[in-house]
Amino acid sequence: MKERWDLEEVAKKIKWVKQYAFENANKPGKWLARLIRKKKQNRQIMKIKFEERMANSDKEIREAFQKFYVNLYSKDNINPEAITEYLGKQKLDKITDEQRLDLNKEITEEEILKAIKSLDSNKTPGPDGFIAGFYKLGQPEMIKFLKKLMNQALQDKVIPESWKEATIIMIPKEDADLSETKNYRPISLLNTDYKIFTKILANRLKKFLNGWIGEDQTGFLPSRTIKDNVRVILDAMEFYEQHNQREVGFLSVDAEKAFDNLNWNFFKLLFQELDLGTQIQNGINSIYEDQWAKIQINGQETDKIVISKGTRQGCPLSPLIFIMALEILLKAIKKDINLQGIKIDNQDYKYRAFADDVICIIENPIQNIHKWIAKIDEFGKVAGLKINKKKTMMLTKNMSKRKQKELQDIAGLETPLKLKYLGIWISAKNNQLLDLNYIRIWKEIKNDLEKWKNINVSLLGRIAIIKMNILPKLLYLFQNIPIIRSTKLFKDWQKEIMRFIWKNKRARINYNIMISRKTQGGLGVPDLKLYHDACALCWIRDWAKLEKVRILNLEGHELRKGWHGYMWYKKAKIEKQFGNHFIRSALLRVWDNYKSRFHTKTPLWLSPIEADHRRLLGWRKWPTYRELLTVANDKRIPPKLKELTKIQELNKNVSWYQYFQIKEAYKGDSLVGFEQEPGFWDKFISIDKKCITVMYNNLLSWDTESSRVTKAMTTWAKNIERPIQMQEWESIWNKKMKYTYSVDLKENWLKLIHRWYLTPKKIGLMYKNANNKCWRCKTQTGSYFHMWWKCKKLGKFWTAILEESNVILKTKFIKKPELLLLGLYNCDDKIDPNTDKLFTFFITAARLVIARLWKSTQIPTKELWLDKLLEIKNMDQLSFLIKKTNGTILKATDWTSFEDYLKNIVHITKD
Repeated sequence: MKERWDLEEVAKKIKWVKQYAFENANKPGKWLARLIRKKKQNRQIMKIKFEERMANSDKEIREAFQKFYVNLYSKDNINPEAITEYLGKQKLDKITDEQRLDLNKEITEEEILKAIKSLDSNKTPGPDGFIAGFYKLGQPEMIKFLKKLMNQALQDKVIPESWKEATIIMIPKEDADLSETKNYRPISLLNTDYKIFTKILANRLKKFLNGWIGEDQTGFLPSRTIKDNVRVILDAMEFYEQHNQREVGFLSVDAEKAFDNLNWNFFKLLFQELDLGTQIQNGINSIYEDQWAKIQINGQETDKIVISKGTRQGCPLSPLIFIMALEILLKAIKKDINLQGIKIDNQDYKYRAFADDVICIIENPIQNIHKWIAKIDEFGKVAGLKINKKKTMMLTKNMSKRKQKELQDIAGLETPLKLKYLGIWISAKNNQLLDLNYIRIWKEIKNDLEKWKNINVSLLGRIAIIKMNILPKLLYLFQNIPIIRSTKLFKDWQKEIMRFIWKNKRARINYNIMISRKTQGGLGVPDLKLYHDACALCWIRDWAKLEKVRILNLEGHELRKGWHGYMWYKKAKIEKQFGNHFIRSALLRVWDNYKSRFHTKTPLWLSPIEADHRRLLGWRKWPTYRELLTVANDKRIPPKLKELTKIQELNKNVSWYQYFQIKEAYKGDSLVGFEQEPGFWDKFISIDKKCITVMYNNLLSWDTESSRVTKAMTTWAKNIERPIQMQEWESIWNKKMKYTYSVDLKENWLKLIHRWYLTPKKIGLMYKNANNKCWRCKTQTGSYFHMWWKCKKLGKFWTAILEESNVILKTKFIKKPELLLLGLYNCDDKIDPNTDKLFTFFITAARLVIARLWKSTQIPTKELWLDKLLEIKNMDQLSFLIKKTNGTILKATDWTSFEDYLKNIVHITKD
C-alpha cells in the first residue's frame, strides 16, 4: 500500500514538473534563467567570519549573522531634542490642508482592491505563509474585515502582532567577499496583509512626495527616472569641458547600510514637523514601534532579534520614508550658499540623488570639500547615517595630478580616473563613455553567448534568452547614454546575436521576419539599433516639449538659439557650438535620420519664438503654433495666425515686437505648409508611459513595412490555391497564438507558417548527392507542401484527425489544407470560441506529431495524436488551475466533449 502511495506521489510530482515545463519552457522567466545561469547559485552559506576566525558549522554561521544584525538594528543613542532642533533650523514648509486631508482619510474598499490587484503573485510570502493569490481569490469575503482592521490602525494605532514580525533572508552582493556578514543584503519577507496596508499608505504618500521632494531626487516616485540623474552629470561634464579653467569634483557618497541605519525618531519627528496628520502618523508609527524578525540561514532560522532602527527592505513604505528623510539633507545643501555647484541663469546644480546613491557637484573641491563633508555629517548625526569613507570617492575634472593628490590628503578620499554611478561608468571625458560601457558590456555578452551556444533550447528559447538577458543590459545603457554613432557596431552585434540564435548555421527565416512584432507574424528578435534610436528620441522629446527647464538649461548652457531651432530650422549647421557637446551631437544625428518621416510639413508643436530667442527671453512657457494659429474645419484652408490680443490671452509675455517676429517666422513656415492633423511625433510627446516601447514599435513598423506580406504568405496562398486575406493571417497571430500558455505549441505554428522545416527537396538543392524524394512515400519530390499535406500516406492521417474532430466537436468540417494546417475556416463557418480553441489544439497536436516524425519513414497515427492531445489537455487544465490559484482571472477551456469522447473509447475497448 505504501509503495503504491509513493508511486502516486512520484507520478503527481512528475505531472507538475511537466506542467511547469509546458507553461514556462523557452520563454523569459525562471525556467530559462536557471538554465542559462553561469553556475547554479548556491544558496547555502558554507562559511563566515565569526569572532576573528572562519565558522563552518550551521550553528556558528547563524550565530554570526544574529550577532551582526542584533548590533546593526540596536537603537541609536540619538537625542530626540537634537533631532527637533536640527529640523527646526531647516524651516520646512507645512503641508496644505488639502494634502493632509488626502493623507488621513479613511481607507476605502477601492484602495484595498487596488493594492491587492497590484500584489506580485510570484513573491515569497511572509512568516504566516499566506500568498498573494489567497487574497486575490478571497477578496470578496475578507475585504470588509481588512477595511475595519486597517482603519483601526489609523485611528487607534493598533496593529496585529503578525505585522510586527518578518523573516529576513540574505541576498549576496555582487563581486563581494561572501565570508563577511556585511556583504549580504537583508530582505524582509513580510506578511501579505501587512503589505496591502503599507501599499495603501505608500500610494497616498507618493502623491504628496511628488510635489514636496525636489526634482534633483528621482527615486521611487512617478515620472522620475534614473536617466535624468545620469543626464545631468554628463551635461555637467560638458559644462566643465568648456569651462576648463574651473576645477570641479564629483563626490559619490556612500552611506554605510543606509536603509538599515535610518533612525526611527528622525522620520517620526519629521512627520510632526511637517504636520502630516494624526492618522497617517498613527499608521506608520505603529509599524515602527515594535518590530522583530528571525533570520533564515541555510533553511534554518535564528532566534528572534529586536529591530529598533532602519526601514524594512521589502516594505512598500520603506523607500518613501528613506527618500523623505534624505530630502532634508538635500534641502539643506541647496539652501547653503557656501556649498558651490554649477550656477546657470539663477539655477543651482549641486547634486543628484536616487535612493542612497547621491552624487555632489563641488566646485573648487580643495577649498570646499570640508564644508560639504561637515554638512553631510551634521545630517548623519541626527538621522543615523554615516559616510563610508572607504567607498566614498571623488571624480575630478580640470585638476592636475598634484592637486588631485592634495585633495586626497585633505579629504581622505580616493580620486579614481572613473566612477560607477547608477550602473554607468563615467570619467572626466564623455568621449570615453563608449569604451567604458558599451565595449566593456559587449565583451561580457559575447562571453555569455559563447558559453550558451550549445544550450538545449528551441528557436524561441534562444530568442527569449536574448530578450531576457542581453537586451536589458544594453537597453539600460541606451536609456542613459544614447551616444552610439557607428551603424557598424550595431551590425556586428546583431550578427553575433543571429549566430547564437541559429547555432552558427544558415538562417532559415528572413531577418525582417525575425525582428517583426509577434502581432504581425514575426518572432520579436530585438533590433538593437532601433532600440538605441528609440531611447535617443525619448531624450530628444524633451527638446520638443521644453518642460524640463532645469535640465535643458544645463544641456544648452552656451547655446544662442532655442531647441526648436536646432530641431527644425537646422541652426546647428550655422552654430557649430551645438556639435561640440558630445551628447547633443549624437542625439541630433538620430533626430536628423528620422525627422522627415515624422514631419513633411511644419509641425504645430513648434515654437518659432523659442527657436530664435530662448537665450534672450528666457521664458518658462513658450507659445507653439498650436496656440498661435487658427485651424479651419476645412483642412484645405491653410491655418492663419491669430491676432496679438488673442495670443496675449494665452501668453501675456508676447509683446507687439515678439508678435512681429512670430509673424515673420509664420510667413516662412507657410511656404512649407502646416501639419493640421497630429502625427505620430505629436502623439508621442504627449504620452507619459512606455515611451521606448511606443517609439520602438513605430520605428520597427517603418523598418519592416516592405516585408509586411512575406514570401511564405504568398507561397501558402499558391499552395492552397486561394488568396489568404490579411485579416486571416492576423487572426492566427493575434487570436489563435494566444489560446495556449505553451511557447512550444506557438513555435510549431511559427515554424510551419514560415516554412522553417528542411524538406527533401531543399536538402537536394543544398547537397548534390542527396535524395529529394519524400521520406514516407519515396515516389514524389518532397516539397514543403507535399511533406505537410499532399503525401498520400500522410493523407490518411489527416482524414482520421478530421473525422475524430468532427465527432468530438459535433462539426462538419471539410478536409482542406487551410483548415487543418493553418486553422482557417470558410467565411460562412460560425464557430463558437471554445470550439475554435479546441480545434486549434487538435490540429496543433497533429502538426506536432508530424514534426516529431520528421525525416522518418514512420507514418503518424491517430493513437499518437490522441496521446499528444491528452498531454496538451492535462497541461492546459493544470496551467489554468495554477493561474487561478495565483489570482489571475482567465476563462477556462471546456474540455468536456473531448473527455466524453475518451470515456466512450475506454468503454468500447472494455466491451
